[in-house]
Amino acid sequence: MCLRLCRSCISYKPQRTLATVTQSVNDAEGFENLSTSLAEHDQPRISVRDRLRVWEQENQASAHRLLDDLPFNERLGNFLTRVWEQENQASAHRLLDDLPFNERLGNFLTRPQTVRTFTDEHDTRQAKNDLYDGDVLSDLRGQTSALLAGDLVETRFGGSRLPVLAICLGRHHGLQYFYLNTGEVLAYQSLVALFTVTNYVDPAVLQPIVDLLPSEPFTRPRNVLHHVRTPQALRTAADLQGRLTKFYAEAVHFYQSSLKHMDGASEHVADPNKRTYLSLEELADRMLPAFLREGSTFSSHVLYAVNLALQRHGWGFRPLNAKWHRRNYIYEVQPGSDIALLQLVESRVRRLVDGAYLRDNPGQSASLLKQNDLGRFILRARAIVNANRRNRPWTPHGMIGPSSQMAEDLPQWEESDLKYIRFMELWACRRVIPQASQIDSLGSSILRLTQLYSESDWVAHWTAFTFLQEIGWIPPWDIPARYEYRFPDTEISRGGSLSRPSVDVEASMRPDIAAGARRDWGETKIFCVDSDQTADVDDGFSIEATDVAGEHWIHIHIADPASVIDPASPLASYIESMPSSLYLAGYPEKMLPPELEQKFSLNPGKPVLTFSAKVNEEGDVLGYNVEPGTVHNVVHMTKREVTSILPGLQSLESGGDAAFSVGKDPGPRPPVKKITTADELTAEDREGLLLLDRLGEALKDRRAAKGQLPTLQSRLPSPEVSFRPISAKQHATDPNASMAWNGDPFIKFSHSSYSQADRLVERMMHTAGEVAAKWCQSRNIPAPYSTQPEALRNAAELKRLREEVVDPLTAAGKPLPPALLQQLFGLIGTSELSAQPAPFYSVGLDAYTKASSPLRRYTDLIVHWQIHAALAHERATGTPPAVVASTTEAGEHADASAPPSLPWSHDALSRLLPALQARQRQIREVDSRDGPTQWIFQALLRAWKFGGAPLPERFAFVVDAVLPFGIRGRLRDFYGIGAVVPLARLDVGTKLAETNVGDVLTVEIRDMNTYTTELEVEPVRGEDEAETEGAAGA
Repeated sequence: MCLRLCRSCISYKPQRTLATVTQSVNDAEGFENLSTSLAEHDQPRISVRDRLRVWEQENQASAHRLLDDLPFNERLGNFLTRVWEQENQASAHRLLDDLPFNERLGNFLTRPQTVRTFTDEHDTRQAKNDLYDGDVLSDLRGQTSALLAGDLVETRFGGSRLPVLAICLGRHHGLQYFYLNTGEVLAYQSLVALFTVTNYVDPAVLQPIVDLLPSEPFTRPRNVLHHVRTPQALRTAADLQGRLTKFYAEAVHFYQSSLKHMDGASEHVADPNKRTYLSLEELADRMLPAFLREGSTFSSHVLYAVNLALQRHGWGFRPLNAKWHRRNYIYEVQPGSDIALLQLVESRVRRLVDGAYLRDNPGQSASLLKQNDLGRFILRARAIVNANRRNRPWTPHGMIGPSSQMAEDLPQWEESDLKYIRFMELWACRRVIPQASQIDSLGSSILRLTQLYSESDWVAHWTAFTFLQEIGWIPPWDIPARYEYRFPDTEISRGGSLSRPSVDVEASMRPDIAAGARRDWGETKIFCVDSDQTADVDDGFSIEATDVAGEHWIHIHIADPASVIDPASPLASYIESMPSSLYLAGYPEKMLPPELEQKFSLNPGKPVLTFSAKVNEEGDVLGYNVEPGTVHNVVHMTKREVTSILPGLQSLESGGDAAFSVGKDPGPRPPVKKITTADELTAEDREGLLLLDRLGEALKDRRAAKGQLPTLQSRLPSPEVSFRPISAKQHATDPNASMAWNGDPFIKFSHSSYSQADRLVERMMHTAGEVAAKWCQSRNIPAPYSTQPEALRNAAELKRLREEVVDPLTAAGKPLPPALLQQLFGLIGTSELSAQPAPFYSVGLDAYTKASSPLRRYTDLIVHWQIHAALAHERATGTPPAVVASTTEAGEHADASAPPSLPWSHDALSRLLPALQARQRQIREVDSRDGPTQWIFQALLRAWKFGGAPLPERFAFVVDAVLPFGIRGRLRDFYGIGAVVPLARLDVGTKLAETNVGDVLTVEIRDMNTYTTELEVEPVRGEDEAETEGAAGA
């Protein structure tokens, strides 16, 4: 008989909780033999996994089981198209409604929804985090909310390579409805859109179908067209089907007629040795002849054909983030050397397969494994891992265990071995193909031949991550999130920081553009409120009285590197490629070179660009100004010291949970600067801070009337990570040898808190952004304005939701339930950077641009560069800067006699902003979501499996969603960490319909994965019923 496993089973061993394995038996005799074998070993309650292991022991068909699904005669791209996906497309996307196509089910179920994340610095290299962006969550939401009725989108469901075209019907009751080319009308909270054509259909054409949409919210929306017999709606559906069919046919026709350009896409655009990052339009421009353009761009169906070509190529092109993929989004283009490496590994695995078919147990056949360099690598890796396990235990949970012993030997690798280690890096760390693909088959085949992971239920990319830890290639505590940083000319070093090319700082400097025009702030006291470990201080504030009682000038003084950095210099390009400082715990990276950062960090004698607002006690902005200056009397204070002076606000930190930590606490570092305490302030200084706080409160009230969101408590703790307890050992002469580490990181986290000092600083920074936007808007100067167009369209619904539900809950000090947060932010939509000002709902301003962090954020530097250029022009000509609104790109001038232009015109900045926004969102997801979650899961694993910290045996699990495949929720008494109860963990006969959102179950941890951040829990048996908790209190 032959037992054939599907592609997924190559990397998956059956288990009773996370998935099921479908088997097919090819002949009756084989089925009878299998049944007999299982019957002989049948035991009470024996699991499927154990049954299969018994069968495997008696039926040595390892080679066939291992590699039966490898495509011996197919190209890589064709292998990924499966018959099942074609035959079950409709049912698949209904089953996987809203699942991210590149994530496993458990990851989607357990990933927490980050609302706000704060970080307290522990490492002296670490700068302060981006506390006051105005709308942190917006950068973590899906792209669907930006779609409008009539937009055409392409999506793919469940990892399928088959495209599904859809036309957006608009948002109704918090859900986006789409007409799909499958003939269905379905609703999605956040559909992954891989390609978008705006205004493809006139919204008026859609009205007959829109009239059929439910008039009331549905918890489980179904196909709206099911059983519909309305003639007009059916004619409209037929019309839309025809349009989608025509669009797809035109794209396919173009694709087929341009195969010589399309099929060789990688050869046309890939660099031989380094990754490059190009937008869809840039890729089309390089792949296609210029005569195919229609004016300045390609037609929509041509761009879609290019999109299809990139998706078919599979491995050579990777969207930086599929959630944000749009026509102007960025692809990572893999280098030719890595493509060749994949082809090499494929051929080596096939060669082993040929020999494996002749052996019952190929993994134990030394003669087989010694036939090529891949087999020899497997033998060498097996010995190294077995030796390493004497110091650090293996776990099936995504990382290896802790240790306080240092390995004696540092094994060296042959040159040929490094190719396979690089392959494992590409597969497990860089995830060059996030979907299931042939790479998973190749990688899992290699790992199975090592015979090191036979006890693992899954042999997948996270197993390869563990393998790299076990051979000493990456640290035992490494986290995959840091490999998601994807910037040009940047590599992730082994266990260390980013590796970036050097830049000539001195050659990028210019004379101070504001020389001779700076205001001397003299003895004005400027308060800088930061951690005592913050070395890059880029903002402070002061107060000044006017001649009118009750009116004051609030001055926000911002560091001024833009005054001497040439915006057209190599340094500016260097910063643009990584447009923000990175705040991943344990691995901070500065945007600016350290020497430049310290040159401009706020201290006495430093240059500043000051944003000033004249305000009264009612919070009205009566005037504003922007001017360069020099500060002298700078006072550095911690938030704790400032909070001791300010009245009022109670901390939003939940009182029940103390800090949780694992590892040896290295203790605090000494301050990196002189800190002034509250006791050292004069009475006048204290009055000044109290006045600033009072005026900030008035400004907040004015903004709240226009929609500014209340401060929301973070659902995700912000971990503090220190490597000081660890020592590392490297080979003296061989940089490619294995490394060894003694000890493990100290990880500590607790609920994020929001203090009076946080409140004050946030309001001052919002004021700086308001002044910067007003100043630029009044002069028609393009800048990176923050906008929320979806909030404008949903203004009436937002107003009702805020007044009836959100504001009463926040006024009562109650947290907002996840479902309500999802509804709220679905109506607000995504934040978009625009060169044109527009209202920004989350901060309650008619125009807003971030200008308070030029040491840490490139878009803030752009604002400063634009302002400095306009001010310089005004000083030189006496002409209002509005005359320079139509300008050339950075570094270019219309003619030699023309006055200096703005560095960016409206068109130039509009072309730049999408790429900047894509990179900033990518950074945000790593720093504020994926990275913190993975550190928290590491700490939890060390406590759960190795006793690294006291941990309750049982937890209170709050139900957030009841899904067809399980229950999603969070651990109420352990920092709200997300978890899932799969169906297999429920008692037989349990009905999901009887479980409601807000129910509280008593659960125990059963499984977890630090790589995918899955936490699987099981209800405690014998519980009579779930405790019910009101939705508002959940």
